[in-house]
Amino acid sequence: MPIYQYRCKKCNKVFTEFSTIEDRNKIKCKCGGDAIIWFGGLKAVGIQVWKPYWEENITHQPVLVESKQHLKKLCKDNDCIAHRLD
Repeated sequence: MPIYQYRCKKCNKVFTEFSTIEDRNKIKCKCGGDAIIWFGGLKAVGIQVWKPYWEENITHQPVLVESKQHLKKLCKDNDCIAHRLD
């Protein structure tokens, strides 16, 4: 069973949770708020250089993320947030 990192929509707490792929969007925070999948990423100091990478946690299949705009669309379509967009 995979481990997912979540962020609570109510209290903004970030936490990890074991979950099946089928139940990964049904996780609740301890405060009772709905949680969404939270994607980690590297944040550079100064200039950020975008490199395409394979993201395995957005859908059931690995997805090649080609740009920030592509990542924004994937996150919007799959109800998730990515650190790389901060």
